[in-house]
Amino acid sequence: MVHRRLRILMVSSEVESLARTGGLGDVVEALSLALAELGQEVLVVTPLYGVTRLPGTTVRWPGTVPVRFGWGSQDVRQASVVETSAVRFSSGGSRRVCLLDDPALYRRQGIYEDMWGPFGDNALRFAVMSRGALEIAARVWDGGPDVVHAHDWHAAFAVLYAKLVMGDGWARKRCVFTIHNLAFQGVLDADVLDRLHLPRAAFRPEVLWHDGHVNLMKGATALAEHITTVSPTYAREILAPAGGFGLDGHLRAHAHRLTGILNGIDEKRFDPQSDVALAERYDASSFVRGRLTCKHALADEVGLERGEGPLFGCVARLTSQKGTDLLVPLLPELVARGARFVVVGQGERSLEDQLLWAAEAFPGKVAVRIAFDPRLSRRVYAGTDFFVVPSRFEPCGLTQMYAMRYGSLPVVTDVGGLHDTVDADVGFLASRADVEQLGAACRAALDRFADPEAHAATIRRAMARDFAWRGSAERYLSLYRAPA
Repeated sequence: MVHRRLRILMVSSEVESLARTGGLGDVVEALSLALAELGQEVLVVTPLYGVTRLPGTTVRWPGTVPVRFGWGSQDVRQASVVETSAVRFSSGGSRRVCLLDDPALYRRQGIYEDMWGPFGDNALRFAVMSRGALEIAARVWDGGPDVVHAHDWHAAFAVLYAKLVMGDGWARKRCVFTIHNLAFQGVLDADVLDRLHLPRAAFRPEVLWHDGHVNLMKGATALAEHITTVSPTYAREILAPAGGFGLDGHLRAHAHRLTGILNGIDEKRFDPQSDVALAERYDASSFVRGRLTCKHALADEVGLERGEGPLFGCVARLTSQKGTDLLVPLLPELVARGARFVVVGQGERSLEDQLLWAAEAFPGKVAVRIAFDPRLSRRVYAGTDFFVVPSRFEPCGLTQMYAMRYGSLPVVTDVGGLHDTVDADVGFLASRADVEQLGAACRAALDRFADPEAHAATIRRAMARDFAWRGSAERYLSLYRAPA
C-alpha cells in the first residue's frame, strides 16, 4: 500500500542539538530525523532559550506570531520565530526546526531552572510553547499538520489546546502523546484553568482533575488518540501502582491506546569509529587496542591511577531515580578487588556530596566530575570496561545503549528499558534496585573481566547490537496512521 506523506508536528521543550538536559532532547532530535528519512515532513517546535546553541545559519521570520495563553482579549503574546536550516532526504522527506522567541519567557540561563531553583512561571512558559507550536504549524502547512506529537508534560498543552479550545479543525487532528517519565506530570493549582486557557468543563476526573489539582499529563493522555512510552516494559510498569505515580488507574482505563516503543540511538553520532572526542578511534575488530588507549587517557584525564584492572563508569543525572547512591556502599569491596570508578553527572546536592566523599576516601581509585559534559561522557563509554546504570526505575535509558555501542558492558537494574536492552549475553543484571543485588551484578562483571577471552567475546556481542532509530520510527509511523 502506498501511503501519502504525513505532515508531523513535534512539540518538545528539548532538542539535543539546541538545548537539552537529558534523554528527551536526544529522542526528539533523532526520531524527527528518522521520520524525515522515511519520507515524512516533520516540523519540530521548541523555545529559544538563553542556553540554546544556535547553528551558524538561521532565518528569522518576518513579523511575529500571536500566541494566546489565556481567556482575556489581551492574553496574547507576540512571539518571533527563528528557523534553522532544513534537513532534506532523498526520500523526499524533510525536517524543519522552528524556535519560538519570547525573550521575557525563555532567555534565561536554564531550560527549567537556574542556580536559584525552578522557574516559577514554567506553566506559562510551556503553555506558550505549545500554543505557539500549533500556530507556527498552521503557517507552515495550509490546513496545519496531520499529526501533533507532544512529548512529556511540557507539551501536554498542545494536545489540550488542539482538542479543547482551537475549534473543530484542530480537534480532529490526530494527537500522539509520549510519556518519557511519568514521575513528572505537570501538576498545577486549579487556578491555572482561568490563567492558561483551559476550559473548566475539562476539570473533571476523566480529564484534568486529579486529587483537586490540574494534571496536564492526565489530560493529554485522556484526549490523545494514541499514548506511547519509550519502552515496552515501562508501558507495563506504569499500569501498576508501584510504577504509576498515582496515574496507574487512569492509564489502565486507557491501556488499549497505550503502546511501548523502544527508543533508539543516533548510531552515526555515537560511533567509536568516527568520534573525535576519543583518544583513539576503533571498531569491533580493533577495540582491544583502541579501548585500552581510551582507558589510559580517561584515567589520566580524571585523575585515576593507571592500571590494567577493571574500570567502571557511570554517567547520570544524580537523582534518587538513577540510583547512584546504591554504588557508594559497594565501593570499599570493589576497590579492594582492584576496581576503579569514574562518575560524571550533576543533580541533587546530597548525592553529589556522597560521591565527592567517596572520591576523597579513595584517591586515585574513585573520580567524580560534577558536570554535564557530553564529550567527557563519550570518553567514559569508550574508556571503561563496565558501565553502571543502577536506576530504581528507568523509562528507557539511553546511556546503556551508548555504552554498548562503544564496548563498555552494562551493569544495570532489571527495570523498564534496561530490561528491554540488556540481557546476560551483553551485560549483568541486578534483579532489584538495592545494594545487595547491584553488588552481585558488579561481582559477576569482575569475574567476567578475569576471563579475557570471555570478556572480549561479550564486548563483540554488545558492539554488534542494533539500536538504530529506523525500526522505532517505522513503529511510530504505523501508529500515526492507525485507527484511533
